Amino acid sequence: VAWGFTNGFPDVQDLYIEHLRRTDDGRVQYEYCGEWLDAQVIREELRVKGGQPVIEEVIVTRHGPIINSLAADLAGEQPLALRWTALEPDRIVEGMLHMAQARSCAEFREALRFWTTPVQNTVYADTLGNIAYSFPGKVPIRAKGDGRVPVPGWTGEYEWTGYIPFEELPHLENPPQGYIATANNRVADAGYPYFLGTDHCTRDRVQRIVELIEARERIDVPYIQRMQFDQLSPLARTVARVVGEMPGDDGDHEVAQAVRLLRDWNGELGAESPAAAVYQVFLREISSLLLAPHLGDLTIRYMGQGPTPVLMESSIFAHRSLEWLEETLQQPGSHWFDLGQGPDRAACIRRALRAALEVLKERLGPRMEEWAWGRLHTLTYRHTLGQVWPLGRVFNRGPYPLGGDGTTIWATGANQHDLGTDSVVGPPFRFIADLGDLRNSWGLLAPGQSGRPASTHYDDGVQAWFEGGYHPLLWTREDVEREAQARLRLQPRER
Repeated sequence: VAWGFTNGFPDVQDLYIEHLRRTDDGRVQYEYCGEWLDAQVIREELRVKGGQPVIEEVIVTRHGPIINSLAADLAGEQPLALRWTALEPDRIVEGMLHMAQARSCAEFREALRFWTTPVQNTVYADTLGNIAYSFPGKVPIRAKGDGRVPVPGWTGEYEWTGYIPFEELPHLENPPQGYIATANNRVADAGYPYFLGTDHCTRDRVQRIVELIEARERIDVPYIQRMQFDQLSPLARTVARVVGEMPGDDGDHEVAQAVRLLRDWNGELGAESPAAAVYQVFLREISSLLLAPHLGDLTIRYMGQGPTPVLMESSIFAHRSLEWLEETLQQPGSHWFDLGQGPDRAACIRRALRAALEVLKERLGPRMEEWAWGRLHTLTYRHTLGQVWPLGRVFNRGPYPLGGDGTTIWATGANQHDLGTDSVVGPPFRFIADLGDLRNSWGLLAPGQSGRPASTHYDDGVQAWFEGGYHPLLWTREDVEREAQARLRLQPRER
C-alpha cells in the first residue's frame, strides 16, 4: 500500500469562556450547570538557566486547559478553556502500526479507524489495483453553535455530543473516473450532514491536477514528475483574462503595456516571468484597494496576516480573500468596485496596476522586461543555528529564485498580505509510487538527507528539488545492499 496526506483543516478546537473562583482553602473551581466543580490544577516548573525557576499553574476544566494568563485572584481577563481533539485519549500509535502493516486498501482503511488528529485527506492505493480516499480523525458534533467564536462554558449548551462516525466521514473508493485528487481543498458540499469547518485551501491546485490527468489518456512516472513541478495557476489564468479584457490604455502607456503582458500570458508562475511578477503585486494592490474602505485595519488580517509573529505569521484567511477576489473580478457591476462614484471595474484595475508598477519599479528597476517573479519570491533553507549571525553562512542555503505560489501544484506559497516577508511554505518531500512495479518508485527530499553541513548529503537535494532530480526509492533488500554507501551497526550492550 502507498499513501499520502494533505491537511484536512476541520474545526476541532473550541474555546469556552469559564467562570472561575478560588475557595478559602485554595482550591480552584469552575461553574457548570449551576454547580461549582473542582478544577484540576497542574503545577509546571520551568527551569531557567542562570535564574530562578518559573512556576506556571495550569488550570484544567471539563473543557480543557485555561490558555490565557490569569491574575492571582482569577479576576480581570475572561478565562478561556481550550477543548481540542488532540487532548482527548486516543490509540493513534496503534493505528500507525496497523497502517504500516496493511497489505491492501481495505486493511489500510480499517487501520485509519485509530487515527485521531490532525484530520487528514488520505489517498491510498494498493498493488491489487485499488485506490481510495478517506478523511480520518476525530471531528466533533456540537449540541449548539459551530465553534467559530468563544462560547459560555458554564451553561452546558455548547457541549460536544460525540464525534462524526468513522463510516460517515468523507470517503471514496475506486471511483468510475479512475483517479482521486486532493490538495487541501474543500471535500464536502453543502449537502453533507455534518459541520466540518470553514477552513480549506483554494480549489486551484486540485483543479490543475484534474486538468493534467484528464489531458492524457495514459499517465506514466515521467508525466507525474512533470505534474509535481507544474507552476500554472488557474487563479492567475482567470485574473489575467479579466485584466486582458480592459479597453484602451487611457493614456497610461505603462499600464497598457502591463495589460498586454497579462493578456498574452497563460498564468504560469515561472521564476523568470515578468508577467508573474506583475500579477503577484497586482493581486495584493487590488485586494487592498477594494477591501480597505470597508474593513480598514482588518484588511491585512483578511489578506492573511496571522495573529502572532513566527508561530502564526499567516492564516487561512488568505485563501478566502483569493476566492472572494476571483469571484469579484468577474462581476463588472460589483459594489466592491464603487470607490465613491459608482462601480467602475476598469478604473479600479487601472489604479491597482499603476500602484503595482510603482512597487515593481522601486524594487526591481525601471525595465518591465527585466522584472522576474523569482526576484521577489525566494527560498532560503534555514538551519536552526543559522539564525545566529554569522553562522547562517555555514548552515543556511540560499536565497534561491522561486516560481509558483500557493495556487500551483508546485505549492510554494508566500504571505499573501506582504511580499516583503521571506516566509515560504512548500513541499520539501515528493514521492511517486508505481504500484505496478514498486522498484520503479521515486522520491525527492530537500535540502538533503543529512543534518550535518560537512556531509555531501546536507544540501545535495537542493538542485534536484528545483530541477526534478528524483532518486529511486529502493524497495528490495538486494537493491539497498547494492546501493549502500555506508553502514552503521548498533550493537546491544551485554548485561
